[in-house]
Amino acid sequence: MASRRTRTPIICLLALVAVAGSSALAPAAMRSEKLDRNLCRTTGGGRFVDIPGFPGERVDRRLLPDVRYLVRRYEIFITDGYSRDGVHAVNGEHPLGLALDIVPDKANGGSWKLISRLARRVEPEQNAPVAPFRWVGYNGDAGHGRGNHLHLSWNHSPARPFHPARTVYTMRCPGATNRDGGGSRSGGGRDGDGKGDHRGGGGGVRPGGDDGGGGGVRPRDARTFERRAADPVVETGGAAAR
Repeated sequence: MASRRTRTPIICLLALVAVAGSSALAPAAMRSEKLDRNLCRTTGGGRFVDIPGFPGERVDRRLLPDVRYLVRRYEIFITDGYSRDGVHAVNGEHPLGLALDIVPDKANGGSWKLISRLARRVEPEQNAPVAPFRWVGYNGDAGHGRGNHLHLSWNHSPARPFHPARTVYTMRCPGATNRDGGGSRSGGGRDGDGKGDHRGGGGGVRPGGDDGGGGGVRPRDARTFERRAADPVVETGGAAAR
């Protein structure tokens, strides 16, 4: 049997190991940095959460300010977010909670005209999405387009499927109060009578700087944010209009 003198260092060592283990399991704190008027980089704090007003749909919580803005400005209806469904590419953004499939919310004044306006804003030139978007699927992309659905993927650092990415790029910084349309609908959400208004910021999603600092990132160079080797994944399916 070990003596009291022998057991004490062992107990201390086990306590240190336990503390280290708990620290490793604890989620990293969320840190956001506004890079430009419509570009924010957030590191840490990723978690898959419900999208308010869209039962059954989930997303990385760092996208929620962007989701609220898009709902309010473009009257979108979300048909899919975070997903393990095989209809989505496993190495795409749906398994990371960083993609949305979108159709018009016709019950609240939505239309394909508004969806097309959003698509032109985020991808003014085919296959050249503006920051912070990684890939946009619409007219000209198989399985997407007017009458089907719009796919939006947000840029991020490399990540494993079904695990939150360490760094995410968004239009709005999580937790920030936006004066240009980042708030949620009034009237108790999508099931209430209130429709909110369209005081959105307008204008394009302007590019910002990258992790290397300096120079800024032109819209067509948005994919270089994290200097990743892989190109954006082009999906050919998704959750279309019902």
